[in-house]
Amino acid sequence: MLSLLLSWLASTSVMPIAVGGAIGAVGRRVLRPCRGRLLRQVLWGAAAALIVHLALVGSGFLREGAMMDYGAVMASAVIACVLACRLG
Repeated sequence: MLSLLLSWLASTSVMPIAVGGAIGAVGRRVLRPCRGRLLRQVLWGAAAALIVHLALVGSGFLREGAMMDYGAVMASAVIACVLACRLG
């Protein structure tokens, strides 16, 4: 049972980490002036996207790959990127 959970976690976490990290990396160029460091923005974007994705899909509220799932992942990554930029 644990191997099934770990394989699901590994397969479902690729998209939010990639999308959140990409939004965090691009956010540094878009949000000018930004006091935050690039690594912090990438990590915050990826972490926020992963947490929201796992909460929505893991709870059964949304299905894996649903449009609302992608929208929630992108929105959470943008919000985390803005917060990382503002908090420095």
